Amino acid sequence: MIRAIRRRGLAVAALLLPLIAITRLALAHEGEDHGDAPAPPASAAPRAEARSDLFEVVTVLGPDGRLWIYLDRFASTAPIDNASVQVNLDGRELTAERASEAVYVIADPAFAQPGTRDLVLTVTAGDDMDLLPVSLAVLASAVATAGSSGLRDRAMAALREPILWGLATGLLLIGFLIGRAAAPRPLPPEVEKNTPATIGIRLAAEAAPTKAATAPPAARRVRTSTMALALLLGAPFAAMAQPMDQPRRQPDGSVFVPKPTQRLLGVRTVLVDRTEAPVSVQLVGQVIPDPNASGRVQASEAGRIEPPEGGFPTLGQRVARGDVLGFVVPIMAAQDRVGVRANIAELDALIVIGEARVRRLTALTGTVAAREISDARADLEGLRQRRAANLPAVTGREPIVAPSAGLISVVRVAAGQVIQAQEPLFDIVDPGRLWVEAVAFDAAAVAEITGADAVTSGGQRLPLAFVGRGLSLRQQAVPLQFRITEAPAGLSVGTPVTVTVQTPRRAGGIVLPAAAVVRSADGPQVVFEMPGAERFVPRPVRVQPLDGRQVLVTAGLERGARVVTEAASLIAQVR
Repeated sequence: MIRAIRRRGLAVAALLLPLIAITRLALAHEGEDHGDAPAPPASAAPRAEARSDLFEVVTVLGPDGRLWIYLDRFASTAPIDNASVQVNLDGRELTAERASEAVYVIADPAFAQPGTRDLVLTVTAGDDMDLLPVSLAVLASAVATAGSSGLRDRAMAALREPILWGLATGLLLIGFLIGRAAAPRPLPPEVEKNTPATIGIRLAAEAAPTKAATAPPAARRVRTSTMALALLLGAPFAAMAQPMDQPRRQPDGSVFVPKPTQRLLGVRTVLVDRTEAPVSVQLVGQVIPDPNASGRVQASEAGRIEPPEGGFPTLGQRVARGDVLGFVVPIMAAQDRVGVRANIAELDALIVIGEARVRRLTALTGTVAAREISDARADLEGLRQRRAANLPAVTGREPIVAPSAGLISVVRVAAGQVIQAQEPLFDIVDPGRLWVEAVAFDAAAVAEITGADAVTSGGQRLPLAFVGRGLSLRQQAVPLQFRITEAPAGLSVGTPVTVTVQTPRRAGGIVLPAAAVVRSADGPQVVFEMPGAERFVPRPVRVQPLDGRQVLVTAGLERGARVVTEAASLIAQVR
């Protein structure tokens, strides 16, 4: 009985061993050397493609024996969803069903037989309709190994997912524990012989009932758990019926990228043509504040700084012109302070004398000339002004006011800090009015400027308007200043940028987005041409910048080529 319990407890592990063996065989198969594979790779599913001026279609025979159809626009490689796809197969009209976004599928017994299948696809998308003939070669080996190949590919994909491995291990452990828990515990031999259960089993055996009726409940639970675990593990593999070939780089340098992978990467293309564009020059620059909308607060004299009511302004706080930002209490030596106080005392005495004189002359109005009275009053006012000018040096403080409106960009003060004259305390910047300053080492190249753009290191584009150039060289370079016409939010002063300056000169070439040009593994700049629906060929090119978003390809491409404009950097990473 103990042996039977062990066999029941290991039933789950025995059913899971074939799945583990399949994945190990799949891993060993991937490491074999198949030699140079043509495009598409020999390991890919049977496939065929067709194109017209409107559409491009790729048909792939899946491991489940169904034909998967991927429909795109030819020029842009944009997927076409909710289209009508009618397939003529050996004189029979079949309707492709929508499986997912821009993916259609048809099932027919003819795809399970080896041979060449000539199909005619009638595609209707909106107001556009076209006929696309497709010839699909179904090899006998592909039919015989369709199931095993699909299982091997799915197992290889599962091997690359550590989460799936952890889930399978956990399920294996749970199944083993279920088998152990469901098995009855053995009794001692002397008790087991005379237990009512043993007597009942012997009587039931003599009655010879059916095997299903005599099976203990624990054994039935073990079998049920085993079947449930097997279905649970097999469900993900059965659901992956769509062919998922792996992208790879071919021996000739081209890159094979299946249509499902292209949809994930978001590949887009454009049919190129030659044109003329202005010649541009790239310069190095940085963002600076507009001198007419910014300010720097400095101390006019040495002293100790004190905060205003409410405290010092903080970074990013908006202030208006004339707002008090702080106070400076002058600091004087003891000898100088004594001299100032003596001067104030002398002025106080003179003011008393002047006031008495004004009162006396005013009382003699009519007998004293009015000019003498006005002179006395002017002398008194002068004495009062001299005293007011000397008094702050001893007891007063000087307010620090904002010279312009904007946001506080820099704060260099602290309460009680002793500062010197002309020491910068605050910087005020208007974020809506920013400039860009660049330097040009070739003055002749920027003699005439028709337009300019700037791009930050993060790819943010800044439209510029030319302001002016300096007549004095700065480190053997000509300084140029531009105004940012639309300053984006969050742009900081001092941000390094690359300035592209347009000149009146023109050159012929092909205009492409800057993202279409990438660096190859060898270093030169390349673009990816798409001669086939799933094949990408790197083309070395020579480019010139146009603005922050476009470049001019002057050599390396011919008109009419289909070039990748989006996800080119991702295709370049395929190995």
